[in-house]
Amino acid sequence: MAAFDKSSAAGDNSEELILELFDVLERCPAAARDAATDAALEAIAAAAAPEEPEEQVPEAVKSEPSSAAEAVLQTIDYDSLLNSTDEKAVEAAVASAFGPNGLGVLAVTNIPPSLTEKRRRLLRLGQKLGTLPDDVLKRYERPELCYCAGWSRGREKFRGQLDVAKGSWYANGLHSNIDDASLRERYPESTTEPQWPSPDLLGDSLEDAFRDLSRDLHALSRHVLRRCDAVAERALRKHGVSYETTLSAVVDRSRLHVGRLLHYFPRDASGTWCGWHNDNSIITALAPALFYDAAGSEVPAPPGAGLTALSRSGAEHRVAPPRGSVLFQIGEAAQILTAGALMATPHAVQAGELASCSREAFALFVEPAWDEPLDVPRGCARADALVDYGETIPPLAKRLPRLPVAFAQFLADSVKEYY
Repeated sequence: MAAFDKSSAAGDNSEELILELFDVLERCPAAARDAATDAALEAIAAAAAPEEPEEQVPEAVKSEPSSAAEAVLQTIDYDSLLNSTDEKAVEAAVASAFGPNGLGVLAVTNIPPSLTEKRRRLLRLGQKLGTLPDDVLKRYERPELCYCAGWSRGREKFRGQLDVAKGSWYANGLHSNIDDASLRERYPESTTEPQWPSPDLLGDSLEDAFRDLSRDLHALSRHVLRRCDAVAERALRKHGVSYETTLSAVVDRSRLHVGRLLHYFPRDASGTWCGWHNDNSIITALAPALFYDAAGSEVPAPPGAGLTALSRSGAEHRVAPPRGSVLFQIGEAAQILTAGALMATPHAVQAGELASCSREAFALFVEPAWDEPLDVPRGCARADALVDYGETIPPLAKRLPRLPVAFAQFLADSVKEYY
């Protein structure tokens, strides 16, 4: 494909340009189609010139990839994900993102305006919540639940240090009432509803905004997981292994889908807002962050700030979400259930240079049920699910001493190692 002049594209915002771009893509050789698609989407985004500031990646913080597969944040168009007539192309993007050679992050682009508005609504409320006086926020803490419902700041330790860089609001993203008495008795931390702030306090209903976005992200994650299952089934079949316990089936059985609204506090120096870790989920949906200054006005991301992923080769890559996108990461539960056909995403959040603004973000952890047994497929060994990142991530081998294991136990063992 010939080089594309982005400055020319920005000056011509016509429908003809967009149709021409996709006509070129249809004629593009399959081997080059991913790169061509990325260039086309970037050019279209520039031509549309939406008002929302996009996170910028300064040259100084861009990491050199070790291979072409790691160089690209894999993207799938929202409509293609839901209504694709080319399943092979969609599954190839998922395999490139989450497989053994992928970056570990997938962006679903061109999401509906309604989903974008729900994201902005919730993240704006996150900024208002995080800037309330400490004595007000304390009313919403639940120490008897280990601060796992409602507000939490400075109550968790990360690598031995109290985490005061961010505050979190925890709640089940989908279910306000878990009516199973046994679950409520054994797992009160994740089955108890928080006390929600009144709409008068924040100017809007935090509960409604939280659940509205969670429902949409969960629904979208199901489309991604369906392709994850196809990728895992194909990879395991090559080794003569039957893929019997699909990720989609595990999620169908679960009511444990924890939402976490995050307010990263301003810093007076560069550094890390959140250290390196893997999620324990099946898959995590991430609403790209918004940044606010001390006056409560939205601002661009500070240079170097935001999500950073660790590639399979150990290279750090700054992840800049495309405008109008949602990100997905694979968690360790999926890595175990697929015996490493899909791999969890080591990631951190950098504060960047003089991050004198707050960062508002939301993650929905789509997880197995509390008592769901985690195990590798028959014919695979525990070692197939293990990946060692040295001192960057607490070793999975230590947190997963045996199989099968109930997800709740695996979660508890992981928390002990991290915190």
